[in-house]
Amino acid sequence: MQKIFHFHKSVNNLIQGIQTILPKLNELRKHLKILVKKELFAFINTPIGYIFTAFFVLLLNFLFFFGLGDNSFWDLKTASMEHFFLWIPILFTIFIPAITMRLWSEEERNGTLEILLTLPFENYELVLAKFVAAFLFISLALLATVLTPLTVIILGSPDMGLILSGYIGSLLLAASYISIGLVISALSRDQITAYILSLLACILLYLMGYQPILQFFGYELGEIVSYLSLSSHFESFRIGVWTLRDFVYLISFVCLFLIFNVMILRTQKS
Repeated sequence: MQKIFHFHKSVNNLIQGIQTILPKLNELRKHLKILVKKELFAFINTPIGYIFTAFFVLLLNFLFFFGLGDNSFWDLKTASMEHFFLWIPILFTIFIPAITMRLWSEEERNGTLEILLTLPFENYELVLAKFVAAFLFISLALLATVLTPLTVIILGSPDMGLILSGYIGSLLLAASYISIGLVISALSRDQITAYILSLLACILLYLMGYQPILQFFGYELGEIVSYLSLSSHFESFRIGVWTLRDFVYLISFVCLFLIFNVMILRTQKS
């Protein structure tokens, strides 16, 4: 009887917990819908958003199909998209800081940050909204590249699992770069400064996984530096041999920098 009593008590506590959480989740959904729509419209309601997407897609496809040396799609003569995903991190390093540089620094420059912080929104909701809007915009830019795999499929028989893995890795890498850019933008009042610092941070975190860099750290420290780099985890997705460890690391990386962003907002609010 005592076990049954404890079981019913646990179930009741669980139900009460769910009943407490559900209204908060519903409120979060409503707030995010308002905030994300505002941020996303800032991207798609200006010519810059369309110019960015067009330039990104055209440049990525040019580098993949024609390349800068002998590693182009036509030179390799294989129906593979490995080199397509080889160019994506490089272009992300250039383009994503251009997206994130204005997300907070523009609010600071226009004097709207203080107003934004007084609105009935939690700090984490403001951070999540800016992150989600930027992530959706980058996702749309990646979606615009769908003609590339379709072309490769028509010309040959590529590994579809490899293509899917590459796109998943690209989205996770984009999320990581966005989270870095948000933190730096929150710390900078000037957009150009935010862009340069974000660019350098993305380059550093990506190059940390390359062998010429790791040689300076020795074996043991090099293993740690390699694990902390973004390139080593993205490379696993690019070649289609990723593990749960790679997925968890990139998600944790994004969450950590979003938490940093919330902490920065709290200091500015106080």
